[in-house]
Amino acid sequence: MTCVASIDIGTNTVRLLILKTEPGGGLREIDQERAITRLGEGMDTEKRLLSHRMDATISVLAGFRSKCREFDPVTIRAVATSAVREAGNREEFVQRAKKEAGIEIEVISWEQEAGLMIEGVLWKLPGAEKQVLAFDIGGGSTEFILARDRQIVSSAGTLLGTVRLTEKFISRHPVEENEYCALTEHLRSELKKVREKLADFSPEMLVGTAGTVTTLAAIDGDVFPYDPEKIHGTTLSRDRVEEILEQLKRKSLDERVAMKTMEKGREDLIIAGSVLTLETMRAFDCDQLTISEHGLREGIVLDTVKRL
Repeated sequence: MTCVASIDIGTNTVRLLILKTEPGGGLREIDQERAITRLGEGMDTEKRLLSHRMDATISVLAGFRSKCREFDPVTIRAVATSAVREAGNREEFVQRAKKEAGIEIEVISWEQEAGLMIEGVLWKLPGAEKQVLAFDIGGGSTEFILARDRQIVSSAGTLLGTVRLTEKFISRHPVEENEYCALTEHLRSELKKVREKLADFSPEMLVGTAGTVTTLAAIDGDVFPYDPEKIHGTTLSRDRVEEILEQLKRKSLDERVAMKTMEKGREDLIIAGSVLTLETMRAFDCDQLTISEHGLREGIVLDTVKRL
């Protein structure tokens, strides 16, 4: 039996997952951690990773490396996505992570990210053999993938990330109507392009993954403390997403933080993420959203096991 650890270094969140291979080819989760470091803060304007955000992320990576040592021998695979691949100082970050945290980072393209993501998202998800549209809302980008029988038919990468959108459109909480309308108009325009690109067929099932949609599901089901098993495979109606969004818009940041189902560090980003979720449902005329607790982390592990 072998332990495989995946580290997903995103624009907003760094995630660790450790799985153990079992006789017969199965995989069993033995640990997971996550930390919001907002590595991609200011990428649209600075075009580089900020020093204090790199420091925080490398500190988390060092902690993840220590956690992995508890399960030696373990194969560790760390990948970085939107923020790092766009940063002018990406090599500095990659070298620092190797030297200071003992983590070798693989910076992947959005096409690679999409392929790993769809494998993870559909893992252990009932109904995944249908015609599926899956989307992964990140801090710096969102990937949309059209799949049939778990195979990618077409995909579209965008710069519609929650950190990027929030920095560009949302400056006040509660949200001001003019900022909300500008964000909505922008998303409708961008999602129209995505819809035109992914025109092979209309999806029978819309699947969302990552922090925005899992938070919406936790709010809807009043899931606290957070329990992945109570989230994975649940559904949200379009009306319910709109209802939750309207409630969140009227709250201050402190009021959102006080919500027991709100992960601290996501209270400002949840608006942009929720609007993107709602507008995706509208763009593809989907009344139901299925939540996948699995995503890029799981895809990395599954791909690594295949390589091993």
